Amino acid sequence: MRIGWKQFLKQKLRKASVYQAVGIAFTVDQVLLCALKKQGDQYLWALDASFSHQRWQKKLPEYVQKNGLAGASCFFALSSHWYRIHQIDKPSVNDDELLAALQWPIKEAMGSDKEIVYDYADFPVQVAGQNKVMAVALAKEEIEKLTKVIFDADLQLKSIVVEELATCHLLPSTSDPVITLVQEHGEVVVLNIVKNNQVYFTRRLKGFENIGEFSEAELDMGITDSICVQIQRSMDFFESQLRQAPIKRILHKLDSQHSGFLSSRISESMGIVCEVFEPNIVCGQDLNFKMASFSCLGAAYTGALSEVAEHALQEIIGKESKPPKSKEVQKRNAKQTILTEEVTHEVAN
Repeated sequence: MRIGWKQFLKQKLRKASVYQAVGIAFTVDQVLLCALKKQGDQYLWALDASFSHQRWQKKLPEYVQKNGLAGASCFFALSSHWYRIHQIDKPSVNDDELLAALQWPIKEAMGSDKEIVYDYADFPVQVAGQNKVMAVALAKEEIEKLTKVIFDADLQLKSIVVEELATCHLLPSTSDPVITLVQEHGEVVVLNIVKNNQVYFTRRLKGFENIGEFSEAELDMGITDSICVQIQRSMDFFESQLRQAPIKRILHKLDSQHSGFLSSRISESMGIVCEVFEPNIVCGQDLNFKMASFSCLGAAYTGALSEVAEHALQEIIGKESKPPKSKEVQKRNAKQTILTEEVTHEVAN
């Protein structure tokens, strides 16, 4: 997208936003926004807003200007309603040719001849004898509409991500596999199995879109049992087909006011610790994770971490390209550089 000189100068001369990341999520019935600030070693979820699909093009720029978000990095997430994930056989080409080679099998899987925007992610492990990638594609014209609104609102769009990948970084990095159940209001439940912030397995659980309407007694009349059946099937595939260690923890953010009750029932049925999913983010005044869109929050948080990693990497590259410093200064900075490299590696993975 090209911009005029006035717009270019406006962007260059404006003051930096105090917000590290803005997340925007396109759900089935709303456009949701959150903004994160750095608070010590953590991030503060400071702003939360929602707009109707009909009015977000007008309301977003007004909200950005009113709340000092202009120029902030923006990370856009699509909730599961808006796309399908395709498991595509990985073409036998060089890595630098892979993205181009995937275009036609993805179009064939979509059954559409429209111009598309697409991307893929590798699975950390594969079923024996298979070599597939997780691919997502959307019509280019739809993406252009979304990006134009964000650009016109004076936000810096950095990435577009899907729900399955946005939420996996809300977990602390651990080598123990964890099941997450995440649900946007009125949508399907997205079940991920995550290890070291990577998605090893993902599927969508249909039939629970109205779970928020049920009382504890109604949830106990077969609904929690159905959820547990789906969890068990996923665990069986993960452990037997992917040959991975058993799951020992389940985290959920389901669209229900009875989160504690669901945790208790799932724990009893599965014999595994099940808890409410609470990211390592500080909630601002009047905000809580029950009301949060994890697609929105996850996109902002993942984006903020990636920018920290990128900045740290650029600092390392900059230091390496400068003339050698005195031995005393080199010794003083050695430990800092090692710590920076560790942080970069942890965030990148």
